[in-house]
Parts: sequence; structure tokens; C-alpha cells
Amino acid sequence: MLQFIRLPLVLLALATLPVPFAHAQQRTRGGVRLGSVTSARLLTVDTVQTELKLSDDQKKKAGEINETLTKGRRELFQKVAKESRERSEKVAELDKNADTSVKELLSDDQEKRLGELLLQVNGATELLKKDVGDALRITEDQHKKLADANRANAKARKETLKNFEGDRQAKTAELKAEEDKKLLAVLTDDQKKKFEEMQGKKIAIKLFASQNN
Repeated sequence: MLQFIRLPLVLLALATLPVPFAHAQQRTRGGVRLGSVTSARLLTVDTVQTELKLSDDQKKKAGEINETLTKGRRELFQKVAKESRERSEKVAELDKNADTSVKELLSDDQEKRLGELLLQVNGATELLKKDVGDALRITEDQHKKLADANRANAKARKETLKNFEGDRQAKTAELKAEEDKKLLAVLTDDQKKKFEEMQGKKIAIKLFASQNN
């Protein structure tokens, strides 16, 4: 069987960061955790901006888009209970609006490359998105299995990290790799190969580099 399960380069880059960064990695600004990084957030990372050859004006606007999203998420999380269905719907709406703004900001080539980098950063959790599922021709049965695996992953992650006192950074990276493996196991060999190809040329991406400086 073909094997395309590998630790994302972004995790390898994060592995060199100091321990205090672990808490930011687990749940970052705006309530985002590794595996659910938004296109707006990713577009503010230096290595990504260099890869996409953003102009100074694009960089400025990218920061504004992400700040709007971050502020919207923060206000939402303060007002709406975590378990509320309204919260997830509102988050999805905020993300969609930010994605639209990002799309309007970038050229077609830049948008395509950003999409590849987003797959690299978030890994197999991207399989839950409609556009990725459509591209891979994921079946209804596979969609169900992916959703079940994702819920099980979230539950296991929560329980593991709840009272964890060791190296949270290393543990979070370990959990992410395990989660991706379980999600990728739902795919056929051809789908795994296609998903790998969709990620384009791999680059090391340091998220939240400013926190390491």
C-alpha cells in the first residue's frame, strides 16, 4: 500500500521553538489551533508572504484581514457559549468572509499557492472541507468516517491535554500526527496520492514567528 502519511513540515519547524510557545501552538490567537489555521492567518506569516511574493500593499491588507477575523472571533467567543451551535455557525461565517477578502486580495497564482500551503499546514483536517472533498471525490461513506474520526480525535486530544504537565509542544505535535494518520486511513491509495500532489512543493513554515523572537 502506498504511504503518504508524514509529519507536516510546519510541525518540524515548530519543534525547534521554546516550550513557552507550546501554549500558543495548542490554541493560538483568535481561538485557532494547529490543524485549523485560517487562510487569513497563514497569509500574515513571513515565509508565506515571501513564497507568494506579496507586495507591501498586499502585506498590509493581509494583516488587516486577519485582525478583523481575530477580533470577530474574540468577541464571538466572549458572547456565545462554546457548546452553542450558533457559535460554530458564526465562526464559519467569519471564516468565509475572511476567505473572500483573501481571494479578492490575491492573484490566481497566489491564491492557488496559498491553498497548497494551507493543506501543508493543516494536514489531513483539510479533508473535512467541501472543496478538498470534491477534488478527491470523497464518497458519502468516507465523509461519515472522516467526521467520526475527527470527533474521536478531538475527544482524545481534549482528554490527553486536559491535565498534561509534560512538554505540551511535543505532545501536541505527536497528537496531530496521530490524528492525521487516522483521517488519511479513510482514503484510498489514489486519494492519498492526489492529496499529496494538491499540497504542491513543500516548504518549512514557522507560524507565530514573532513570538519566538
